[in-house]
Amino acid sequence: MTEIDPDHVSGEMVSLCQNCAKHREIADLVKSDLAEGLCGVCGKSPIEVFNPKRFGELQGLIRALIRFQFNEEDYNSHWGGTSVYDILLVEDNQLLEVSTCDEYVDDFMHRLDWEGGVYPAYEEGICLYAGHDEQAGRLVQFSIQETNCVPIRDIESRLRRDNFHKLEREMSSLLDRFISDIESTVAKNSLWFRSRTGVKDERLHLGENKVKKIAVPFQKGEIAALPPPAASAGRMNRQGVSVLYVANEVDTAIAEIRPHPGHLISVGGFRPSRDLKVVDFGVPISRFASSDARLDLFAIIYHFDELFSEPVTPEDRHKYAITQLLSDELIRRGYDGIKFRSSVGDGRNLCVFDPSLFEFDPSHSLVKRVDGLSYSFSSVATEA
Repeated sequence: MTEIDPDHVSGEMVSLCQNCAKHREIADLVKSDLAEGLCGVCGKSPIEVFNPKRFGELQGLIRALIRFQFNEEDYNSHWGGTSVYDILLVEDNQLLEVSTCDEYVDDFMHRLDWEGGVYPAYEEGICLYAGHDEQAGRLVQFSIQETNCVPIRDIESRLRRDNFHKLEREMSSLLDRFISDIESTVAKNSLWFRSRTGVKDERLHLGENKVKKIAVPFQKGEIAALPPPAASAGRMNRQGVSVLYVANEVDTAIAEIRPHPGHLISVGGFRPSRDLKVVDFGVPISRFASSDARLDLFAIIYHFDELFSEPVTPEDRHKYAITQLLSDELIRRGYDGIKFRSSVGDGRNLCVFDPSLFEFDPSHSLVKRVDGLSYSFSSVATEA
């Protein structure tokens, strides 16, 4: 690369290099269009950075991720916070590496925090600050992760007093807002896994002066979806409605049934007999980083994904009502299933509305023993 004359450095040349992009979606965007420029985080120049002429896209994605992970009170001094500069470039965070050079930081932060306007239009750009309302005074934005989703909350509230068929129109209208953003396909013959606690048989094998304990896994119908009369209510199905839950990884399939240490677990492979038309609620936020309007849609999709993976105790099965209502509407629209993230594993889950669309693959039949479990904990506030 040619040297950049420091006397002719322009703020429009400042962007972000691959090494300083920490979040996977930011890194993917940076790598998608590299050009010669200056990195505002590490200060290196000349270096390949995300095309400075397209910085608005990078700005939108970083702003969207800030809105997703942080409350405004974390970075707005009017609410006792620090600054966007502090949460991104001074403190360790999940988005960017901590700044190691101050040479181009001011230019980078200007492009990130001010370029395009602090309060862009709802349909154009992501706003980091709630601003001021004449009636309510100064407002504050909370992270998407921690904010209740009003459209979902309203339907959940009504389902506590009204039968589900009274809410079908509301669910349909809500789906219309984002259905095109979550359409996906599960390829024919792709491999998925399902697990069941226990095995069909255990036996001892004698040979070469050794005794070997053998477990025979459940197979075919023994590990497939239960028939309608035996199907209990779940996240995506009502009592007596048979669906097939599978995962794209063995470990996730096992974790989903929440076994105990010492259990033997049968695992079976399943493959779809044709391409499936599904919806996938695990969409990347980058698709919605162009405006506040788009980010609001992402919030709805994200909170539905949270509902699919939220652990529900037997006494709280009524919480399945909204996801069952959603499944009913998707079936009416001709979809074959729903993909959603796992709350107990790193993989993705798939609920198939018609179990007959999947065929058992005996070459992926196996048994696993649960050797142990691990837990993680976080503190919860006990006072305001």
